[in-house]
Amino acid sequence: MRDIIKEAVNSLDACLELRREVIKRILRGKLSESDIIEIVDTVDDLSMEDIQKLGSNFRRFPLGCDVVEIGVGPCASSLTLRELLENCTLADYIGFPIHVCAYALGDIGERVGISPLEVFKRIYEMVKVPIDLDHFGMYGPMRFPKEITHCYGECYYLGGPFRECPRGRIHGRLIEKENEYSHEFHQWIELASTVCINVVEEQGGTGHAPPLEEMKVVAEACKKYGKGLEGIFHIGDGYDDLIEGIKSCIELDVDVFVIEGAPFNCAKDRLKAFAKATTVSRILVKGGVVGTNGAYEDECRVGLRSGLNVILSGFKDNHHGYMCGYSPRSAKRGNFGLPRVLSIIKEEIEGNKLDTALMDSTLSKAIVRGCKFLNYRGDSMIYPNTLGSFFIGDAHWVAFRNSNFYRIERYDKTLDDIERVDRLGLLGGRYIAWAMSKVLEPEEVYISDPDPWVERSTVKVLRDAGIDAYGCNGRDEEVLKNADKTYITSFIPEIVLKIKRRFKGERNLESLI
Repeated sequence: MRDIIKEAVNSLDACLELRREVIKRILRGKLSESDIIEIVDTVDDLSMEDIQKLGSNFRRFPLGCDVVEIGVGPCASSLTLRELLENCTLADYIGFPIHVCAYALGDIGERVGISPLEVFKRIYEMVKVPIDLDHFGMYGPMRFPKEITHCYGECYYLGGPFRECPRGRIHGRLIEKENEYSHEFHQWIELASTVCINVVEEQGGTGHAPPLEEMKVVAEACKKYGKGLEGIFHIGDGYDDLIEGIKSCIELDVDVFVIEGAPFNCAKDRLKAFAKATTVSRILVKGGVVGTNGAYEDECRVGLRSGLNVILSGFKDNHHGYMCGYSPRSAKRGNFGLPRVLSIIKEEIEGNKLDTALMDSTLSKAIVRGCKFLNYRGDSMIYPNTLGSFFIGDAHWVAFRNSNFYRIERYDKTLDDIERVDRLGLLGGRYIAWAMSKVLEPEEVYISDPDPWVERSTVKVLRDAGIDAYGCNGRDEEVLKNADKTYITSFIPEIVLKIKRRFKGERNLESLI
């Protein structure tokens, strides 16, 4: 794969071929450790500029998720129940997904005399955004002694490099407390949208993470309930540790890679190591989404330029409040990191003209409606379902489908409601167009999209899947002229209205909303 990786720096078509090959090997269980090593070595040989360019390429549709968002941690063991719920209310109103630290819910519930699950249910019942569950083990919420739950983040404050906690405190567990509510294990996963596991033990961090065998139990339960699975690993030395972390995630069928750098980035050239970890993850991650749960400000910026999708942050006293966006001597417990991380993301997207967008309520609603529409004969068509060699959607779609946003959205149209025609026209060339082409089985498909790459890649993916597809070079009128029936595939109202105004009175044009 060495040659095609080098070609992919300047060729989206080469990126498409590389991504097809990676997905094929992942689905067949044939992606070997030697494949991972070859990709890491090849990316390492590139210049910093080319590493970032390659990673950014893989944040383009359909190579991976092409938006950026913030995951918000509302929890801390020191909070009252009311403070926790207020934080969740604010995060939900803003529209960012919530990252729940299960141990904190256990501590808060214990003080008010209710079970950890009851606290989780109260959060679940009051928010619509996806809920990401972390610090969750084979018995349910992990429980830790106070020196861990009230840690002041010395590792992040001091700057490292560290392979373990500098004060030797992690990973002490209060197993008796965990066992008390172990019968509720499956209910947590049923309520969660996504679940995090940690593979750092496999990288040598035996004191910093739970045993991998325990994480396998959580991963299997997560897959059983159709929930998204995220895997956290350290950058470590930037080579062996990176390879081991990614290999472990792939073996556990992880959908989202979550990179932790900052004091646990022990590489000599730490910024190149962070860029490399992000880019390699972009190429290899099954679900097309790459995030970070720990990155100093310079790593956040380099990561965004290299294809990051998600940066975790948090409210005051939540440990994610200081783990991203700060620097040694300023990263400490008590930071309210959300404004800092949001500013960094906006500066990078706008200042460097990154080919991505910040997730907002309009995009979220469009994805939710897309998830609801992409049901056929009672089954979901989205990721991990495929069209040919590519997934329909990505791991973000799974998170939304498992959220209350999906459950309360009043949109009932599905693929079953669409009329079959011989010549199908589609305005917009993304995943909705893919699924419609797959399910409706027209003799011919005509597609236009304002983004030439989106149109070209969609036509190629459809043709490779045996569908007779034709691109119309962004000319919607050409689609209307050739098709028996044409659909506007966007779920963004402003786009739909703009197209309808252009073709007012066109009888064979229909929107999905």
